[in-house]
Amino acid sequence: MVETLTTPYLLLAAPEMLDPNFSKTVVVMGHHTREGALGWIVNRLLGEPAIKLLAPPLDTAVHPETPLRVGGPVLTNGLVALFSDAVQGVESIEMAPGLRVSAAAEILPRLFTAPPSAGTLGLLVMGYSGWAADQLESEMEVGSWLVLPWEPGLVFTNDVDGLWERALARLGVDPASVSSSSTGVS
Repeated sequence: MVETLTTPYLLLAAPEMLDPNFSKTVVVMGHHTREGALGWIVNRLLGEPAIKLLAPPLDTAVHPETPLRVGGPVLTNGLVALFSDAVQGVESIEMAPGLRVSAAAEILPRLFTAPPSAGTLGLLVMGYSGWAADQLESEMEVGSWLVLPWEPGLVFTNDVDGLWERALARLGVDPASVSSSSTGVS
């Protein structure tokens, strides 16, 4: 299956997903090969805005209401920014067409000084979601995940309430109509 999936794409937790780390999540996938997969949950917010975790002088480089995403169960000590277009003078890695990642402090004032709105230029994320070789494929085979083609508007948004439901609706899936007797990841 991995040969047919081209990053970036969206990984949607199936309605019957039992793993609390991934229940009702939308994950943007930036890397997926036979050796493993890497992505970031985009619809889970940390209870505190990003500014609360940034030390001076970085705390003045972002708008006070800039949200911080919890990218997954693999925690890291640093924040990364996810965004779509290269930013002049800022070091970044193009994970996939239309998806860039940067841990450079210079990205903060370039993308996060404006008040948050429904659309956004980028996301600040702490942590990530990772899968070992063949792990994600096995989870897909048992129906734990659904795949949605890349839609930047579903990723680069601050409107995360109901994002999972909106993404499932793009596939014609109504979570309420799915039987809970299906097998999920536990």
